[in-house]
Amino acid sequence: MTAMHMNLSSLEYEKITRLIHTLSMSFKKGTTELQHLLSEYFGYHSSILWKIDQNGNLSNPINHRISDDFLGDYIALFQNQDYLHPKHHLRRFPNEIALRLEDVTQLKDYEASDYYRELMKKHTYYHEMVVTFHTGNQFNGVLGLAKPKSQGAFSEKDRTIFRTLAPIISNLLHLENEYEEQRKLKDMLEAFADKNHSGLILLDQHYQVIYMNRSAMRFSQEASIKRNIESFIESLFAGWGNGFSGSSIQHLQGFNFRIITHHEPFLSKESRYAVIIEEDKSNLVQEDYQLTKREQEICFLLKKGWTYKEISEKLYISVHTVNKHIKNIYQKMGVNSRATLQAKLLNRSGT
Repeated sequence: MTAMHMNLSSLEYEKITRLIHTLSMSFKKGTTELQHLLSEYFGYHSSILWKIDQNGNLSNPINHRISDDFLGDYIALFQNQDYLHPKHHLRRFPNEIALRLEDVTQLKDYEASDYYRELMKKHTYYHEMVVTFHTGNQFNGVLGLAKPKSQGAFSEKDRTIFRTLAPIISNLLHLENEYEEQRKLKDMLEAFADKNHSGLILLDQHYQVIYMNRSAMRFSQEASIKRNIESFIESLFAGWGNGFSGSSIQHLQGFNFRIITHHEPFLSKESRYAVIIEEDKSNLVQEDYQLTKREQEICFLLKKGWTYKEISEKLYISVHTVNKHIKNIYQKMGVNSRATLQAKLLNRSGT
């Protein structure tokens, strides 16, 4: 009977079905669940699940019932001597999903090697099998399995089990890898956005906010008095309907709003639109008069016509404190009334 025609029992097919069902319930936990389920259902107790690049290099190992000492020795000293290392068998993958020691070398040569005597035997292992997971010609992961000599060699039945499981596991690992990449990109984008003075808002196709950094929250509040974020977003897209595409720049209350559609490459699959918000530099009070940051904020709001009470509520300070700041501004800018100050501010911005 050839390896391709090895039959499995109904019980084994039932275990395969249960394992696949459990994994499919949450693909995002595939790497943590897979090895536990293989141990529970099929007795593959000792395993290491690796990420792999297209040159066969291994990384990010997750060991299950294999000691950290074994893993440390393997990575530091012995992985290049491993008879089943994927780098040695790239031409055989993906046609051969599962390879055993017996498939690639004579066991007498293996027993005479430093790899066996100083690594495998030291940690009470003898038999080894490697399973590669692919989507097309793309590696998604590699599973290494080991067991003591007393438990017997990996059989053709073991290879058949993994040939049956491999397509499903490969797809789940592919989804998990894709999800992880998207998560990393999103984290990087959010970290950059939170440190940046520009505002960033990501929206879905229904104009619902997916992500907003702190600067965007502040800018949207300043640009839309007594409005919530939903009505603010609605005002930005008013008149476009479903036909908005490309990019557009709008000016509102001293801010520039650049709206970008999903055609831009940095937007994720979840995001349909991005809104980038920047203060209009022409509307900012220059530091020629050595104004403090708080005084510049008050000048900006005065220029927009805000009352002292509105400014105090906006900046979470008392009206008395607003008055004190304005007196300092008068002195620094050489004016003696709000009307003169406002005229000077408007003249400096060119409006």
